[in-house]
Amino acid sequence: MNANVIESLFVEGTDTRSDLLDRLDGTSAAGLESETLAFEFWDSTVSVLDRRRRIRGIRESVVAMANARGGTIVLGVADRKRTRKEAIHGVGDLAGDRLRRDIYDGTEPHILVDLEEWNQPEGRLLVLRAPRGLPPHTTTDGVAKIRIGKESKPLTGSGLLTLLTSHAGHDPSARVLEDAKWKDLDPAEILRLREVLRSNDRHSLAGLSDARLIEALGLGSDNELTLAAVLLLGRPAALARFAPNHELIFLRRVDATRYDARQDLRAPLLQTIERASELVRNHSGRTTVPVGGLRDLEVPQVSPWVAREAILNALTHRDYFPNASVMVSLYPGRLEISSPGGFPRTVTAENVIRHAPVRRNDLLAGVFRDLGSVDRPGRGVEQIFAESLRAGKRCPYFGRGATEVRLSIPTQTDSSFVQFVDSERQHDRPFGLDDLLVFDALRSHGELDRSSAATALQSEETYAAAHLAALRRRGYLIVRGRGRGTRYRFADRLDALLGGTAVESPHGGSRARRIVLSALAAGKKLTNAEARQLTNGSRHQVLTLMGTLRDEGMVTMEGARGGARYLAGPRLRLETPDFSWPPTSGSN
Repeated sequence: MNANVIESLFVEGTDTRSDLLDRLDGTSAAGLESETLAFEFWDSTVSVLDRRRRIRGIRESVVAMANARGGTIVLGVADRKRTRKEAIHGVGDLAGDRLRRDIYDGTEPHILVDLEEWNQPEGRLLVLRAPRGLPPHTTTDGVAKIRIGKESKPLTGSGLLTLLTSHAGHDPSARVLEDAKWKDLDPAEILRLREVLRSNDRHSLAGLSDARLIEALGLGSDNELTLAAVLLLGRPAALARFAPNHELIFLRRVDATRYDARQDLRAPLLQTIERASELVRNHSGRTTVPVGGLRDLEVPQVSPWVAREAILNALTHRDYFPNASVMVSLYPGRLEISSPGGFPRTVTAENVIRHAPVRRNDLLAGVFRDLGSVDRPGRGVEQIFAESLRAGKRCPYFGRGATEVRLSIPTQTDSSFVQFVDSERQHDRPFGLDDLLVFDALRSHGELDRSSAATALQSEETYAAAHLAALRRRGYLIVRGRGRGTRYRFADRLDALLGGTAVESPHGGSRARRIVLSALAAGKKLTNAEARQLTNGSRHQVLTLMGTLRDEGMVTMEGARGGARYLAGPRLRLETPDFSWPPTSGSN
């Protein structure tokens, strides 16, 4: 049995792992290593300084594997021992979660390893699985290495150039699965794929034979299949074998810690997208909005198109290496969708609307484009934002999770805003996304200058200033001040419609809302009593207001009951360029 076979078996099953460790009776750890399998010793008795030095060494080993083919590191096994009992020392009190974070924080681009604890009679081992990355990876200390054979070699000069060239355009979903066969594909899913093609007028593709269709979509051929092919069309056994981390979990949340409905989905992607979208639709309500005459609009809490597009994006662009699931959580006031892997490279929560498309799984994204499942390739986020805002929701927002992308979509409907948008559309004055982003920011803050508008638009200040001026010329905004101090707010007719003055009003023009958000944006924490003092509202009114702001991501809460305090939420921090963090206590 060669080392590569040993390593692949080691990853797949615990019985085979035991067989591998039994081979330490008579073979040193180094004798079992390969390009994709390494053993590392850990001494839990050393000083703190030496422990940090050893963690740096582990980071370098992870970087070396990520720059090559990826692989597995077994931590807690010593070399140059002739028996299993002598070789396995374990890792003592080393915390796996902390090590995983140290590796992530200490690598650039960040590497998220899959980590598993493995308890043996001789001691506890940690098994790290390093993904094949998008090189070059280095440590944050500037160390670059690559795994060649059984060694981690420095990555310099011509080696770095070769690596950059050979890995240009690396696409995990296009990886050919060596042992995947045609029989691993489910004929029912191929039929489902054809139905999608026909429904989207892709009749030329739908008429091809199975083999020609798979080849035309770039998913493989008779002799080889890609990961994307199994994700889209695989039988359950093939998915479990080749994509074990593929899973979507739907939860209907009662609050942050409790749920009353759950579905775990591990089906191929087309079926998973259909089922998850159906679950969101079935667990969501609707709001009837009168829009004049005898005409009413039925506005769903979550637009079916928005839910489907957000779920499709999460499954298409997730990192399929970490042992983590796509989570679809329907809260009382928002839909939250998280996918493993974080934003790709230069994409952030602050530029995701404007950034050119960056695809982690290019083949998979391309197949959905060819299926006609994507209306405007690369513009899904813009459409999600625009569709939500037109339906009277507050602006969706992305969280700052280091190892995941988390999109929150508010679900409460502002009937006045729906009526306003519909009226303008009926008079042939439709709004684009940038108009809606400015209106949403005004509903939150009451007035904008060019800097705060640029933050809301994720644009340069010059563009933001020009767009504010254009909205003023169209009669939607009025201005006060001059030059860079110019500030804009809704025209009086719109302020009465979209603003309001009641404390309990969920609209952005509310005086109480502006006061609370201004205090929190300055870095303060507020108790309910302090918020009541600021707004002159009742306890119930403040609770209602804060509940709305929490659903929008503008406010979060720490503590409970009498010790609870409100502080700035992720969306408010994103929309406040000079936000002060950490917040200070009190309201003075």
